[in-house]
Amino acid sequence: MRYHNIVGQLTKEYTAFILLAFCFIFYLLSGLYFLCYAEGVEDDPFKSKNFQKFNFVTAGDFGCGDETNRTIDGMIKKKPELVIALGDLAYKKNPDCWFDIISPLDKNNKFKISFGEHDVSRGNVTYNQYLKHFNLIRPYYSFDYKNVHFLAMANAKNKLIPYNHTSDQYEFIKSDLMNANKNKNIDWIIVYSFRPFYSSVTSHSGQRELPDTYHHLFDEYGVDMVLQAHSHNYQRTFPLRYNETSYLPLFHPKIVSKEHILYIKPNGTIFLTVGTGGAELHNFTGKAPYIAEQFESHGFLNVDIASSKKVLSLLGTFYENADMIKKDQFIITKQK
Repeated sequence: MRYHNIVGQLTKEYTAFILLAFCFIFYLLSGLYFLCYAEGVEDDPFKSKNFQKFNFVTAGDFGCGDETNRTIDGMIKKKPELVIALGDLAYKKNPDCWFDIISPLDKNNKFKISFGEHDVSRGNVTYNQYLKHFNLIRPYYSFDYKNVHFLAMANAKNKLIPYNHTSDQYEFIKSDLMNANKNKNIDWIIVYSFRPFYSSVTSHSGQRELPDTYHHLFDEYGVDMVLQAHSHNYQRTFPLRYNETSYLPLFHPKIVSKEHILYIKPNGTIFLTVGTGGAELHNFTGKAPYIAEQFESHGFLNVDIASSKKVLSLLGTFYENADMIKKDQFIITKQK
């Protein structure tokens, strides 16, 4: 009897080991479509019927050229429930060409924008066209979609639309994030803007005033992800927290995790530059130590959100316009 108990116990342990090993191998080969937990194996949240799911797509720095059309065509293929444009939209005084390109996605109020430098610097006529077209009363705003809170910042030009710590926008953002953090129906907080908070060295690197003013708010109120553009390339940081002890926190944020792809309850914000919508690309002259991935490609980021009663998962995938190739992928998981 004792022999059978020992054999049975070994068999259970051997089976568990094989299961975990299979899960790990599958994790490496499949691009993170299975999550392995210490207490067992969870269904793939992005395929399981036990999870509520939706997706949105995002990019910035579009223009009205061929690559812009390819970016929008790729977005259409993902059938998104939301589309977020990260500024520098048409690059023209009259944005009708861009409105025409995005028209297949610009339906049922699902197309959202932030304002870029070119969108506010060509006079009030262009700026007001965007406000009117997207039914906005001001350039910074927020909304809830299912269990996600989205906050749009307007940081194109401080002289035109102030965003420093004495501005009305700052007070709005502080109050908005605090309320979202208290809302029990909100599981994710995503901020989208134009100017990058953090960046490798490229044509438009990070601006010190932004992390100095806002990153501590992101830490305090649990912002999961910040989407940004202005630099015409793709960059993804590790999860970051504001570094109050550094003389130059812009260059030395606190890196919470150096895992490259999978982040479990990271307790930090991931900043993504997706200035890849169609404008001419910007090259890099180096790679910052807090950047997990960077490259020069046209395309867009698709974000899948999956939620169950216990587990929350976010899967980000960058698709290159050429043949919809997956150029980057990462996942954030946390408990509800």
